[in-house]
Amino acid sequence: MFILAVLRDTLKIVPSEFTKSREEALNYEINRKYANRVLHDIGLCMMVHDLLEIDEGYVQHSEGWIWVKVIFRLIMFRPFKDEVLVGRIRSASPEGIQVSMEFFDDITISADQMPVGSEYNSTEGVWVWRYEGNELFMDLDELVRFQVLDSVFLDVNPPRPKIGDVDSVPASHPPPYSLVCTIAGDGLGLLTWW
Repeated sequence: MFILAVLRDTLKIVPSEFTKSREEALNYEINRKYANRVLHDIGLCMMVHDLLEIDEGYVQHSEGWIWVKVIFRLIMFRPFKDEVLVGRIRSASPEGIQVSMEFFDDITISADQMPVGSEYNSTEGVWVWRYEGNELFMDLDELVRFQVLDSVFLDVNPPRPKIGDVDSVPASHPPPYSLVCTIAGDGLGLLTWW
């Protein structure tokens, strides 16, 4: 579920951070810059794991901050294919369900990845699995165990609006990183089922 990624960057330490040790100031700056950001084809940045190499800092003329080249490792959220995770059902629609893991919300389980015999109940607004004469409801906020099928990365640079055209920018963008998952398997689905 979590991996370590080695990154290299040149970061600035502003004068207000000079009272801290260099490691503390760099940790703060790396977390400020990378935490909760998606790095394309790597994953969701969580936090700094450690600093591997710190070069001497340099000050450019007419600037008051120090630039430091640093090599560091970040803890990244990047589940591998077929990994089994647990989250909460956030929403349901005829297309499938959305699952949240509190720190990551872009988890989709499409209708064709539901257990055999599942159907969407439009009056309740939830999915129902009909199994051996029982109706097992997949209510919102229930804990669900799911299996990762694929990690999807999208380049979501915002589109450039045409000059004078206010309506050309879409209201919402697709997420830069999402998981495609399934609950159609033994031991998968709501935790209360098993």
